[in-house]
Amino acid sequence: MKTPLLLFSVFFMLCSCKSSKTIISDSHPIHALVSSKSFEFTATSANPMVTQGMAAIANGGLVPPGSTISRIDLTGTGNFLEIEGDSVSANLPYFGERQFGGGYGSATGIEFNGLRENYVQEFNTDKQKYTISFQINNSSDRYMVYVDIFPNLSCVISVNMANRNSIQYNGSVNAIDKGQ
Repeated sequence: MKTPLLLFSVFFMLCSCKSSKTIISDSHPIHALVSSKSFEFTATSANPMVTQGMAAIANGGLVPPGSTISRIDLTGTGNFLEIEGDSVSANLPYFGERQFGGGYGSATGIEFNGLRENYVQEFNTDKQKYTISFQINNSSDRYMVYVDIFPNLSCVISVNMANRNSIQYNGSVNAIDKGQ
């Protein structure tokens, strides 16, 4: 008699437990920040695509201290991606493989500055995050950028390129200081 009662109790407790989902209000500061289209992302880590070539670099001891080949620490490197109205600019380090030959003097990192194309911005109420996507070209590559911004101002950026493997960055966003 105790076994069925115990099983029923455990089953009832498991079924009655559910995670609580925090819903952010319409007045949350994240809405004003993203709507302003005036913010800057600073990366704290890069997550390159792990390939055989990247594994060889890691095995050669060429990964920075405190990093692994799948997560490279970028703290204090001065990297950024900035959205200011219709313009976007970026200077992010790149770790990965080029798929097609590049010319001499080509940018080694992800570097662009110009007008964005195909800009889409939406708030996902189920996941409680903003998703932004856009495209931009420079002289050496075409970039497709995907930005996920969360209410705590943490951010994940994925960059797909025509000539290189994709890479992802983790970090945070802040409003651009207009008093500069």
